[in-house]
Amino acid sequence: MAVATGAAYFVVALATIALTRFGGGVACLWFAGAVQIAGLVVRPRREWPGILLACAAASAVATAWVGVGPVGAVPLALINMLEGVIAAHLLHRFDVGRDPLDSLGRLTRLVFAVGVAAPLATAPLGAAVVSRITGTSFFDNLVLWMSAHALGNISAVPILGFVASGAVGRWVRNASPERLAEAAGLVALTVGVTAGVFAQNGAPLLFAPVLPAMVTTFRVGRMGAAASVLIIAGVGGLCTVVGSGPVHLLDGDQVQKSQFFLLYLAATVLTILPVAADLRRRRTLFNELRESEARYRLLADNSTDIVLNLDVDGTIRYASPSIAQLGGFTPESVLGRNAVELVLPEHRAEVTRAHLAALEDPDSTVAVEYRAATASGEVRWFETHTRGFRNGLGEVTGVVSAIRDISQRKAVEGELSRAAATDPLTGLANRRVFDAALDRVLGAGGRACVAVVDLDHFKQVNDRFGHEAGDRVLARFAELARGSLRDGDLVARLGGEEFGVLLPSADVERAQAVCERLRLLVAATGFPAGRAVLRVTASIGLAEVAPGATRADVMRAADEALYRAKAEGRDRLRLAA
Repeated sequence: MAVATGAAYFVVALATIALTRFGGGVACLWFAGAVQIAGLVVRPRREWPGILLACAAASAVATAWVGVGPVGAVPLALINMLEGVIAAHLLHRFDVGRDPLDSLGRLTRLVFAVGVAAPLATAPLGAAVVSRITGTSFFDNLVLWMSAHALGNISAVPILGFVASGAVGRWVRNASPERLAEAAGLVALTVGVTAGVFAQNGAPLLFAPVLPAMVTTFRVGRMGAAASVLIIAGVGGLCTVVGSGPVHLLDGDQVQKSQFFLLYLAATVLTILPVAADLRRRRTLFNELRESEARYRLLADNSTDIVLNLDVDGTIRYASPSIAQLGGFTPESVLGRNAVELVLPEHRAEVTRAHLAALEDPDSTVAVEYRAATASGEVRWFETHTRGFRNGLGEVTGVVSAIRDISQRKAVEGELSRAAATDPLTGLANRRVFDAALDRVLGAGGRACVAVVDLDHFKQVNDRFGHEAGDRVLARFAELARGSLRDGDLVARLGGEEFGVLLPSADVERAQAVCERLRLLVAATGFPAGRAVLRVTASIGLAEVAPGATRADVMRAADEALYRAKAEGRDRLRLAA
C-alpha cells in the first residue's frame, strides 16, 4: 500500500508541478495531496509511517526534478506530509472515514478537514519556502497554495478514498449488468461532454459538463458523483493548462485563468457532492422506511391488537385486519371515519385529549381507557396507546394507535374492587368504605348522622348454636338493614357483630326514626338456627355530625351512645349527648 500510494503520488505531483507552475511559484493545480490523504484514511495508523515516507520521497523527487529544485525538496515534502497528517487525523476524529458522501454532515466535515483546516495550516509555510527560493510574491503563493490544495483535496479525496478502500470494486461486483452498463454510459457521456466543452475556446459552455454529472449522480449515486467531479477536474484542468477550454475566453494571464478554473471547479464540487450526499441519505432513509413499513405491516396484520393510523383530525387512514376480530368491523368499513365516532359519548372528551397530547408530544406514548361499541352494538372496554409521527420536514402529520380489548381485565378489576370494598359474609360495605364515605360527608360540611348498631348477646348465639348459625344471623341482619334504609344511606359491617349506618342529609329526628324502625324490625324477626328460631335484638348509638368534627369525634360520640344503650338494658336506641 505504501509503495502504491507513493508511486501514485509521484505521478500526480510530477504532472501538476510540471504543467501548472505558470508564475514560477506554487503549482496552480494540486491533486497529489488527495492521493496521500486517501491512503492514510483507509489504512490503520500503524501503517502511516510507511505511507508518509513513500509520499515524502515522491514529493521530494518531483520537487527537485521539475519544481523549485533540490533546496526546497525536503522542506516542501515535510510541509506536504504535515498537511496530509492533519487532514487524515481530522477525518478520523470527525468520523468521516471511508465514506464521506454518506451524509451532508460527513461531507461538511470532509470539506472542512481537507479543504480548510489542513491547507490553511500549511499554506503559510509552503508559500514562505517557495517565495524565499524563487523570489516570487508570498501572497500570490499563499493564495495559490490554499486554492490548489483545498480544491484538489475536495475534488479527489472522495473517489480516491473509494478506490483505496476497495469500495469501487465491491460496487462493481455487486451491481447488476444493467446497472454497470448504465453507469458506464453515463460516465462516458460525462467524459464526452467535458472533453467537448474544454476542447474549444469559442463558446462559454462551462455549465454543460454539470448536466451529465448531475444525471450520473442521480442515477449512479455517490460513486457517480465522485467520478464526475474527478472527470471534470482532470479533463478540464488538463485542457486549461494547455490553453484550451472556455476559461480562455477571459482576459488575463494563465495564472488568473487557472484560478478561475479552480473557482469553477469549486462551484461544481459544492453543487454535485452535496447532492450526492443528500441522495445517499434519502436512499438510506427510504430503505429504512421500506424495511420499517414491512415490519410494521407484518406486525399489524398478525397482531391481536387493533392498529390504526389517524390523521391529525382523527380520520382513520389505516386499520389492521384484527379490527374484525375485536370490533366486528371490516378495515374498509372504518376508513375515512373519525375514530372518536366509535367511542361512547361519555368517553369522547378523554379520548380527544389523549389524541391531542400525542400530537403535541410525538416522542411520548399516551394511553387512555374508554368504552366503545362494536359493530354489533356490544359495548366493551378498550385501551389505546397512541404516538404521533412526523413527516420528512419534522411536522407532526398524524398518530398511530394500538388498541386492545380490556373488557375482561376491567371485569376482573371490578370484581377485585368490589371484593376489596365488601364484607364477604354479609355483602355489605366494609370498614374502609364506611370511613371513606364518612370522610366525604365531613369534607362536604353538610348535615348527617351516624349510628353504630351492635347485636345483643351475639356471643351466646355462637356458643349455643355454633358459628355457622351466627353467620346466618349476621347475613339476615344485613338483609333487614338494607331493606329498612333510605336510598343514599350506607350500612357497613365494622367488625364482628358491629355495624355502622351513615345517614347523609338527615337531621336527628329523621335519623332517629330510621334507626328505631330498624331496631323494631330486628326485634320482631325470627332468625333460624337449625331447628330453632332465635330472637335477636340490637342496641344502637346515634350521633349527629357536628360542624368541624372529625371522623374520630363522630364515631366516639356514637360509641358512647351505644354503650349507654347497652348499660340501660340493651334493645334500645340512645342519642349522643
